[in-house]
Amino acid sequence: MSDKEVKELFEKIESFRQKVTKSKEASRTFLVELGVFTEKGKLKQNYKHLCIPQDQD
Repeated sequence: MSDKEVKELFEKIESFRQKVTKSKEASRTFLVELGVFTEKGKLKQNYKHLCIPQDQD
């Protein structure tokens, strides 16, 4: 990858990060679409073994 391509990719990643972290709802929607959480906000079975505090809001 050229320096220009790396810079463009970084800008796209940063833009996406801002989009999915702009609000609590946007973050939850992203995690549901990714398959980490259920629609009700519970961790899916594949992720229950991870050390993630469950009481964070």
